[in-house]
Amino acid sequence: MKSFLKYIIYTNLVVALSAGILSAGFCFMQEIEAWQLYGLFSFFSTLAVYNGQRLFKTNDNQETEWLLWVKNHKKGLMTVVFFSSVISAVVFFFIDNHTTVIYLLLVLVSCISILYVVRINGRNMRELPHIKIHLIALTWVLILILFPMVNEEIHSAKIGYSSAFYVYILAVTIPFDIRDLKYDKVSQRTIPQLLGVLNSKVLSVILLFISTVVFVVIEPTLRINPLFILSMIAQLILILNMNKNRGDFYCAGLIDGAIAILGLSFFF
Repeated sequence: MKSFLKYIIYTNLVVALSAGILSAGFCFMQEIEAWQLYGLFSFFSTLAVYNGQRLFKTNDNQETEWLLWVKNHKKGLMTVVFFSSVISAVVFFFIDNHTTVIYLLLVLVSCISILYVVRINGRNMRELPHIKIHLIALTWVLILILFPMVNEEIHSAKIGYSSAFYVYILAVTIPFDIRDLKYDKVSQRTIPQLLGVLNSKVLSVILLFISTVVFVVIEPTLRINPLFILSMIAQLILILNMNKNRGDFYCAGLIDGAIAILGLSFFF
């Protein structure tokens, strides 16, 4: 039971909470009345997808610490996936204004999430050269940002917000690729594989700076928002201190936790 809670907290709950808080905070900043529902949908859908992907990964030959743990706790994780999926579906249908575009968007995200881990002709999407990090950023932006903006027919600064969040997610995902250097295949051509650890950290810092500038240009009040400033400084420190020996607590706990601080800043 203790190991199950450790797994859920370190590699599931924090990332799901970060997604939920980020989406809810963004919707609150956009004065969307149903911000709580969008936050809950992001939380439970992230929980379902993340655990579902881990279950699919157990079919691979990799034997990392967590995948070995997943193989021994499949029933518990299947329960989490089932109830998270059901709850996210219920929350989705409580959100008004569903259109064909929204359903197409969700189908697109579902396909990306499935093909990210499911192999076709011996290969999944995360193993294709260069695109692993972009798939992650794309799915986060589509669900957490574009879904509420399109569904609520908010047209102002749609491209700006999408760009800011996309670049931000890229910045904070590069450290995860540094951690995965010992697991990723050379053919994946991830940024740390191409640039090395130091240059990857430099690129991550540059992307973080760009996203910060875009956020402040779109929403000038963020420049005096202490939580926003704290979230960016925290990510900067975490990126600079990243190395390939950092584990799940550092990445899924601290880096994802700093994403939650960004989400909280949007409430103020």
